[in-house]
Amino acid sequence: MANPTNQELISIWSKAVDTQMHFNEMSVRSRQLGLTFVTAALALAVVLITQQNEFALTFVTGWGSFKLHLAVLLIAAAAAGLLAVRRLDLSVYHRMLIGAVEFGEDFEEQYMKKHVFILDKGMTQTISLYSRYSDAGYNEQGGKRAYHGSERYSAGEKLKGFYNGVLISLIGAAIFVLIVTNLAEPSNSNPITTSGSTEQVQNAA
Repeated sequence: MANPTNQELISIWSKAVDTQMHFNEMSVRSRQLGLTFVTAALALAVVLITQQNEFALTFVTGWGSFKLHLAVLLIAAAAAGLLAVRRLDLSVYHRMLIGAVEFGEDFEEQYMKKHVFILDKGMTQTISLYSRYSDAGYNEQGGKRAYHGSERYSAGEKLKGFYNGVLISLIGAAIFVLIVTNLAEPSNSNPITTSGSTEQVQNAA
């Protein structure tokens, strides 16, 4: 860009910021969708668990009977749905956001800091610093701020930790429900029983 005016630089910078906000909003919406699905699945699972065996599949094997409560399937479906959202978020939206941020940082370094403002870092650069480093901060030097950070812990790593934590919790909950429902005393309900490839509903005595 040969001899750009300040107005042209500000216009390009504003568009870059708008693009960053757009991709960030898409990422947030995907996370909200995933968490809404998980919450709804867990709520329905709790309702089904309170019904005891009424919503349990009983598999008869040579070693005895085995109950698979539908709540377990719901929790497993919630984990699978969240895993899909995780892939969409981290592999698509978050990477597009990273690209927009990298462009913004480069533009601020090459143009904005030289022609529009005299600062240690631009807005995109400062946000990236605080997002990537857990000890980010600044020092006052001659009335100006000099930013610093050394302990790197990026937003991508935080998101991976969040998704992994929720997924592990869901898997643990599914295993817990599976064990509890198999150890619980049978009720007077009529669970669906399967033996081999045949399924039948036990009739009440």
